[in-house]
Amino acid sequence: MRRLVTALAALALLLTAAGMKNADALAQNCRSVSLRYSQPIAAETAKAAWEKQPDLTFWCEETATLAASWRQTEAAVLYYWGDASLVWGADCLAGGMPAPLDAGGCAVSTALAWQLFGSEDAVGLTLFQEKAEYTVRGVFESEEPVALLPKADAAFTAAELPAEGDAGEDPAARVDACLVKSGLPEPDWRLYTALPAALARGLAWLPLAFGTAVLAAALVRRAARLSFPARDAVFFALLGAAALALPFFFSVWPSWLTPSRWSDFSWWSQTAGQLSEMGEAFLTAPCAGRDLAVKTGLLAQAGLALLQCALCEVLRCRFRAAEMRLPRTVAPAQAVCYNETDEEAAC
Repeated sequence: MRRLVTALAALALLLTAAGMKNADALAQNCRSVSLRYSQPIAAETAKAAWEKQPDLTFWCEETATLAASWRQTEAAVLYYWGDASLVWGADCLAGGMPAPLDAGGCAVSTALAWQLFGSEDAVGLTLFQEKAEYTVRGVFESEEPVALLPKADAAFTAAELPAEGDAGEDPAARVDACLVKSGLPEPDWRLYTALPAALARGLAWLPLAFGTAVLAAALVRRAARLSFPARDAVFFALLGAAALALPFFFSVWPSWLTPSRWSDFSWWSQTAGQLSEMGEAFLTAPCAGRDLAVKTGLLAQAGLALLQCALCEVLRCRFRAAEMRLPRTVAPAQAVCYNETDEEAAC
């Protein structure tokens, strides 16, 4: 019994560490608002928008033949102009992403590095795409052959707007201001990647919140059987812990999701519609670039959270069953004798 409980607790801790790591990797891929277009943006429009707002990054995905020395292979090529880390946010295992103005550098996935160079140690090597020549600046992890190549005159179908540090700003209002400033047309899909990143963070903390709630409920049940001073002390400690946790919660919670007046019913309907549009765009937009990695990472995070909560519930039931099987001490019965005057006395 004790070994089983120890193994379940260790497994829960390992899953918690895996969930935190997965949430960090997913958040690394979600550092911008992605504007997607079904029809390519004209090169003149993209150039004019980039001159008005240099923090924009344009990209598109195509399938092309890449060659290196005596090898060549088909790969998914992400042509970009701007910050390559916004197109594919994963950290590089070797080297780094090309600089924004590095027109001769590129980044490749581990799968493509093996196919072209026979090794993941590909930093500094050269690959060719038609007549263009690129030097590998970084290698990132991916099971699919992917390459990030800078190209200023590609048929861009996506634009990345980097996320601001202020989590309280309404992202929809910021995108509207960006469209007005840059002169870009209205996109067919707006992907607010900060939402899946925040959801992954929440799922990573869900098992801890579940365990805390179970522990607090157990303490409340035990405290209810105590006398006046001890009972009130336990309740005061629980309320104090909840008060201390509130500032941390509100520090990470986006302020644009908090109403200025809780009685403003129009805000609730407007925010619900806005969140519904964000979720619909996330589900219906065609997968390109990092989208598949974000969606699979979010599904994996949900699975890890559910499994951790199930393990916490199993541990709770085990502890509850062990507590019920504990021997209870019963006070021995005291013999009572009666004297001739029928007065009760202990024998």
